[in-house]
Amino acid sequence: MAKTRCTLFIGLTILTQLTAASRAAAEPLLERDILPLLARHCLGCHGGLVKEGELDLRTLPAMLRGGETGPAIIAGHAAKSTLWQRVVRDEMPAGDEREKLSAEEKATLQRWIDDGLPTVSERQQDVDPLLPAGTQHAPQMVSKAIDQHLSDLLSAAKLQPSPRATDAAFLRRVYLDLTGHVPNAEQATAFLDRDDPQRRARLIDTLLMTPDFGEQFGRTWRDWVMPPELPSTGNAGGQPHAEAKAFGSWLGKKFVANVPWDEITRDILTVQGETKSHPQVIFFGLVGQGGQTTADGSARAAASLFMGVQLQCARCHDDPYRDWSQQEHWALAAFFGRSQGDFKKIEIGKGPSKKPGEIVIPGDAFKNAGTTVLTSFLRGADFSAKGDKDLRQSFVDWLVAKENPYFARSFVNRLWFYLFSRGIVNPIDDLRELNPPSHPGLLKLLTQEFVASHYNVKHLFRCICNSLAYQRTTWIEPATDELERDALTTAFGRMPLRVMTADMLYDSLKQVYGDSSLDLRTNVEHTTVGMSAAVADPHLEFQRRFGTNEEDATDFTHGVAQMLTLLNHPRLLGGSQAVDNYWMNLPPPSERQLQLIVKIERQIRWPHSEKPAPEEARPKPIILAAINPKRNEDPFAAIKAQFVRFTIEQGSQSCLDELEVYGPNSPLNLALSASGAMATASSLLPGYPIHQVAHLNDGLHGNAHSWISNEDGGWAQIKLASAQTINRVVWGRDREGRYQDRLAQQYRIEVSLDGTTWTKVSDAARRGPNQKSEPPHIVLTRVKALQMIDWLYLSTLSRRPTEEEAKEALAYTAKTIDGRKALAGVLWMLINRSEFLLVR
Repeated sequence: MAKTRCTLFIGLTILTQLTAASRAAAEPLLERDILPLLARHCLGCHGGLVKEGELDLRTLPAMLRGGETGPAIIAGHAAKSTLWQRVVRDEMPAGDEREKLSAEEKATLQRWIDDGLPTVSERQQDVDPLLPAGTQHAPQMVSKAIDQHLSDLLSAAKLQPSPRATDAAFLRRVYLDLTGHVPNAEQATAFLDRDDPQRRARLIDTLLMTPDFGEQFGRTWRDWVMPPELPSTGNAGGQPHAEAKAFGSWLGKKFVANVPWDEITRDILTVQGETKSHPQVIFFGLVGQGGQTTADGSARAAASLFMGVQLQCARCHDDPYRDWSQQEHWALAAFFGRSQGDFKKIEIGKGPSKKPGEIVIPGDAFKNAGTTVLTSFLRGADFSAKGDKDLRQSFVDWLVAKENPYFARSFVNRLWFYLFSRGIVNPIDDLRELNPPSHPGLLKLLTQEFVASHYNVKHLFRCICNSLAYQRTTWIEPATDELERDALTTAFGRMPLRVMTADMLYDSLKQVYGDSSLDLRTNVEHTTVGMSAAVADPHLEFQRRFGTNEEDATDFTHGVAQMLTLLNHPRLLGGSQAVDNYWMNLPPPSERQLQLIVKIERQIRWPHSEKPAPEEARPKPIILAAINPKRNEDPFAAIKAQFVRFTIEQGSQSCLDELEVYGPNSPLNLALSASGAMATASSLLPGYPIHQVAHLNDGLHGNAHSWISNEDGGWAQIKLASAQTINRVVWGRDREGRYQDRLAQQYRIEVSLDGTTWTKVSDAARRGPNQKSEPPHIVLTRVKALQMIDWLYLSTLSRRPTEEEAKEALAYTAKTIDGRKALAGVLWMLINRSEFLLVR
């Protein structure tokens, strides 16, 4: 109830700020004044299941249609309106026992009719543009317009917004939102220690260029199409997970390449063929019924996802609440009536429509079964098929047109929901006149900007993420009452606390533990962790345990079983390969760390020797994981180079799907062709368009975008746009995990400044045989313990520990001689903190 009151409160405040203004604050409006009045007095007899005299007063179109005696209202003429005539004579509500309208309520109703039936939606259209329309603006200019608009509304509502989030909180939030995982310790250190007033904007730009951005937003859209069917004993994974995952990857590649949203939409809604070559084919199977495409399922999904319109109720009858007619539903479905398929394929020229441009309402539609409906657009002019075979193209032409009132607004609203856990219109797929936006000026600004940028998705991310609205903290004064707290969140004056999605948590834990699969599947002897019935895929098992509410990121629907998994699962209680790797390459302590140890050393009794063992004095090589067909990372000491060469020393016709190069503490792949880098190779297997030298650095993963050598061995090379300081190379045979053959087992990586003199920086010998290496023996001194504790905090919470936290962690590690177990305990403590599990 409180949330409803808050929403109304903010909505009323915003209405008073509209530029139509002085009159808008006083004049009666349909949504604000009239519908509540009718709900109190009239809908018992003229709405829902009961419609006396066939009169429905729930929507404006229904009032204008009227009932048995004609229209209930006539715009501008209360005296001629049947509804007013009966109300003023106290004939409505009928019966002595029913409460009549008060004099004030009658005056409100009369003025509303005489004023021409004004609505909130009409007044919102009068909002002055916050920036000139028709021109794309710099992201910072749009961000400032967002913040100024919200600030004005917050001031009018006498609400004090939350302050700007700390650098650490912003860093963690933007990494989770744009890449789907927390930053690693090196990335966190680089950002927090960077003295640059523009570091937040630069970080946003950098993250939007990473493949991880595409993977995160691609799988987000995939789940919006159809949330993953979590495996259970009952369904045994009946949904085609591999194909759905490939669809998410396809979307991700489009987002990374910054393909305009209208082009992506066209590629989805007009696709034909098979999923093996066109992964987006699965869209129609996912939104159909029983894995089979249906014309009405395709139409409803297209309306919901790409227009923000709910048509489901109109399948069987006119929707009395949203005023979509059954005729409109099936007229839209007719565009998809000549396509037919399933999860694997879709064909054109087949389907429920006997001929293009019409469809027959099926027998299970409750009303009007057997009626033939002709193709037409929603709220638009009739459409003539003219013998076209695939009318989906014509539908998309109309859908993505700049004049379409739904397409751009829907994407803007959905993206705002993704970043703020609340849309400007809620629900996000219910854009209609009687469900107006909470901030019409904001929605208008971002919609105009999205259209002017030619549907540039990354530009829209930049505009929003650079705003103070996005960068505000979740913190709020403890004494703030619930009503004001909810009002502040509704008005976008603070960021709500969100729960990490299952994918975010999974990828973050994989990174922290240095484990590319993080297998939590249980067997018989591990029944104490809260769940049984292991499934075939580690990722699906994690989804089953930690799946969250897709519609409300602030609501965590699980509890005890998930807590028990985090607290007790043997894998999460064990060691971390990432911790081992950092220990093996531990840098000298920082001045801050040394000063802190001096300050607190007398407060902590260290039970074992702090003198290094003889073997610790010798340099230790980094232990790398065994070669993996999907992804391998080779770190090395930072070095300046312009050329990077990957030489295959053994292996006939080996394959690489991508060769990535990174600098210290940066997630930006310097090898991308989009950044000016160029790929060459010693040879190329001929005759296969999917295998090309250019695929080595096109930013696209998978066998369909790879290079294959045409010799025993051979090399692939990247020439960077300019000489750069680099410290790691990432490579793989097939990042999508479908193929494991042609894997380079023996290799070396060399770098050069001039392409002539080469320096070896890594090779397969660092990985040893393809078997698990023994973990290092860790003996902690105070200084080394603090270094590792700092690293663990940065790896999980994206910040360094406070002095008190450092003391507590040091005291804990001092209790055991086995440093590896001590560090595993600190890591376990950190991943079980709410600060790690929530997006703040």
